[in-house]
Amino acid sequence: MSPVSTRAIVRVTAAAAVLGLVVAGCGKDEEKSTSTSTSTSTSTSTSTSTETTTSAAASTPAAAANYESLLIKAADIPQVGEAPWTGDAPKTTLDPAPPDVTQTFSSGTNAINVSIIITDDAAQAATALTGAANSVPSQVTGTAEPLPAVTPDATVTIGTSPDGKSAMAALLFTVDRTVAVIVFGSAPGDLNPVPKDYAEAVGKAQVAQIQSALPELK
Repeated sequence: MSPVSTRAIVRVTAAAAVLGLVVAGCGKDEEKSTSTSTSTSTSTSTSTSTETTTSAAASTPAAAANYESLLIKAADIPQVGEAPWTGDAPKTTLDPAPPDVTQTFSSGTNAINVSIIITDDAAQAATALTGAANSVPSQVTGTAEPLPAVTPDATVTIGTSPDGKSAMAALLFTVDRTVAVIVFGSAPGDLNPVPKDYAEAVGKAQVAQIQSALPELK
């Protein structure tokens, strides 16, 4: 499996989540505007105190979320040959929202690309999962099949790259407010399908990692 990229899948996923946020947030923006206007007209006497508090809060930046902690560890990926799995440097993308983090792991000619998208809640994650699923056909040929042993909404597509030159598979699922997109790629000329039970094992390990790390990000 040669190195592959799921960046196209990830951005489609993020765009779907953003669209949902924009639609859902329209009414809230109007309500916030009205509330702010009312508050401004009744809080003149306390403006100096408020400004002082706001200034103090602004001077203390919030700690950046460690999204990389959501990624599966190389040591937790089942070995497929003699070479151990190693990962490249994780990459976190914050803009456009929602944020996502991605990393590619390799072992000999095998590679697995993992991307995690972090939304605000489970409903947004479900919307983002639909966006990811719709983009899979442009990355991997084949038919998506349920893989409930990973999560209730997990699906796996096992086939080839669009040019038919290498075997590929894509595993997608949500865990709470996150979406995981795991793409398995094969070296050119290697058309041996990625075993379904292997994709399941990697998926379960990734689920465990998210469940362990996500509470620290809330």
